[in-house]
Amino acid sequence: MIKKILIILTIIIVITAGICLYLLNQYSQSLSPISPNNDNEIIFTVSEGERAKDVSLRLENEKLIKDDLLFLVFLYLEGKQNNIQSGDYILKQSMDTKTIAEHLTNGRTTAKKLTIVEGWTLKDLSEALERMNISKIQNFYDISGIPTIDYKERLDKPQNFSNEFTFLKDKPTWLSIEGYLYPDTYYLPIAAKPETVIRKALQNFDRKLTSEMRAEIEKQGKTIFEIVTMASMLEKEVKSLEDKKLVAGILYKRMELGMPLQVDATTIYAQIREIDSKINTKFNSPYNTYVVKGLPLGPICNPGIESIEAAIYPEKSDYLFYLSAKNDGKTIFSKNFEEHKRAIVNHL
Repeated sequence: MIKKILIILTIIIVITAGICLYLLNQYSQSLSPISPNNDNEIIFTVSEGERAKDVSLRLENEKLIKDDLLFLVFLYLEGKQNNIQSGDYILKQSMDTKTIAEHLTNGRTTAKKLTIVEGWTLKDLSEALERMNISKIQNFYDISGIPTIDYKERLDKPQNFSNEFTFLKDKPTWLSIEGYLYPDTYYLPIAAKPETVIRKALQNFDRKLTSEMRAEIEKQGKTIFEIVTMASMLEKEVKSLEDKKLVAGILYKRMELGMPLQVDATTIYAQIREIDSKINTKFNSPYNTYVVKGLPLGPICNPGIESIEAAIYPEKSDYLFYLSAKNDGKTIFSKNFEEHKRAIVNHL
């Protein structure tokens, strides 16, 4: 009888030990990185007062940890279940659970927040990066190119990203990256370089310019570069999507008629490196559409998605002129020059 009991106890101990070893192995595996070789940065935001349970579940859903329950177990074993701090974190799938937990509980919010505003130029962005101590203005320009500079005959050309992004294939390599740095909010590492900022914005542009948009651009016989250049003018000239589409139709019509576009914003951009930039219709520059016919040499700012959509899907109308009213900025449209002159008197 005692022998049978000992055998049964031995079997129970072996089974229990096996189960414990299995669970320990599973626990250990759950703490290992999801993808050891994937160093792509993921911005993970913890809200003020968010519970560890909710944070853990989101970490699993965003594929940063393998198991949310075992992550909670790890926090409890470490006594850190109440130590998660709010903030924006840069995490990677190559991080193990312990490293991720240390970031979240020690408040290692290593992300810098940068917002590229719709209509910003490279000059605006370079100045913002200098204020954030990310990059000196000239260091940024060394990569992006300087606004309005034609590098065709120069040796110090800006960095060419066309091998990484197909939408840049039709962009002249002798011009800056102006127009393609998609306006959005970005989270950057403390040690971010100018290339980091540019690549993040270009990756975002690549996502926003859908396959349907690209197909439509090709169908119209246009290039992405032409669309971005048109969109950049719309961004500076008009506010609403509806008005942007109408103005796009007007500008395309002027090009067909051989008329100069006469977009005031291009005269200001043409003088972007001048001390006093103002509307000077006689300023000699390939960016001044009072001086040159057709599109300016390149984009005059970094447009948002509405301006890009308007450039791709313009609205035809009987209008040939427009202006922005002085008081409220409302766009006033005119069918002919006589109407336009009256609109100038009434609204400017």
